[in-house]
Amino acid sequence: MRYVNLTSLLIFRSVSTAVYKRFPTMDHVVEAGFMTADERKLFDHLKSPHLKYWVPFIWFGNLAAKARKEGRIRDSVDLQSLMTEMNRYRSWCSLLFGYDWVGIPLVYTQVAEQLINPFGEDDDDFETNWCIDRNLQQWMKCT
Repeated sequence: MRYVNLTSLLIFRSVSTAVYKRFPTMDHVVEAGFMTADERKLFDHLKSPHLKYWVPFIWFGNLAAKARKEGRIRDSVDLQSLMTEMNRYRSWCSLLFGYDWVGIPLVYTQVAEQLINPFGEDDDDFETNWCIDRNLQQWMKCT
């Protein structure tokens, strides 16, 4: 779950000014407990001109494969189910990033200004910080 929360945070940092202001650097992400210092080193070592929100999915896949080998995931069907759901979530993150990356034609924004930045800091914007806090609280209950 921590990797799902980390991915959410990374994607929200890229699309939401409110989340970016709350977590302006990766040091803030580590300090908040979303990423370990060792993971941060691995993350920083990976050079990419693109957003690296997908890296925790790779870590999850490796961890799940290891758990399967060690017998902590009973069978391949369970592993496949986990990977299918994680890939579905990765696709949703890609879709969200794509919506933010592709600009909305000006004619639409004149009809509805909210379309310009739905993840900003206005009262009508999505509460992305609330989503992060809620997901973190749920994860803490499970650990």
